[in-house]
Amino acid sequence: MKKKILFLLLIFLFLCSCGSDDDICIGGEATPRMKIKFKTKSSGKMKTMDSLFIAVDYGSGPIGVFGTVVKTDSVLIPLRVDDQPFTKMYVGVSRVAVNSEIKINYTTTSQYVSPACGIKKLYQNLNSVLEVPNAVLGVEQNQNQIIDESKTHLYLLF
Repeated sequence: MKKKILFLLLIFLFLCSCGSDDDICIGGEATPRMKIKFKTKSSGKMKTMDSLFIAVDYGSGPIGVFGTVVKTDSVLIPLRVDDQPFTKMYVGVSRVAVNSEIKINYTTTSQYVSPACGIKKLYQNLNSVLEVPNAVLGVEQNQNQIIDESKTHLYLLF
């Protein structure tokens, strides 16, 4: 009888310990990405890109993070999550000519989310500089912080 009660008590404790909503990180609580849209430099009107290729240097050289020949009006680009105060991004309109270089400067803060999600980075004092113009003719800063992905943070001028 004691063994049955002990066994049922252990099963009950096991079932109760694993039923928390915090065990899974599915609500979009991760580090937010930078949202980029496009404009025509001469008119300032919104632009849909026919083809776009973006590579980002996360510390070990440029890595392609976006590449498409399908029309797009915005992209979400993850920034570095280490302790570097900047991320370099390379943009082009063809796969062989990803040659405009943009340096995105920022300061980071960390925010605790939950046991399952851990800590996410937030980016403050955002400042983008077009270091090598080519396909991209200019940059226009729209937000000076990245705390979520709902707002446009940067416009690339073509």
